[in-house]
Amino acid sequence: MIVKDSNDLLNFLVAQSDSSKNWFGFQQQKMTAIVLAHEIAARHADKMTPNQVVEYARELNNLLYLKMIKPST
Repeated sequence: MIVKDSNDLLNFLVAQSDSSKNWFGFQQQKMTAIVLAHEIAARHADKMTPNQVVEYARELNNLLYLKMIKPST
């Protein structure tokens, strides 16, 4: 599957979550973070440096994983 936009990514993640209990591994986290960083940069390039965008996307992705995907850890 080729992810062209955030809707494609969402559809991919939903399909993966239905097919496997380990659906949100490192590769999926990395893909999500990349798309998230691009979306943040598109909306906040006038307020954030590229380093800030990437760091924010990384922190947000980690928090999403810890709070939503693996809340028991």
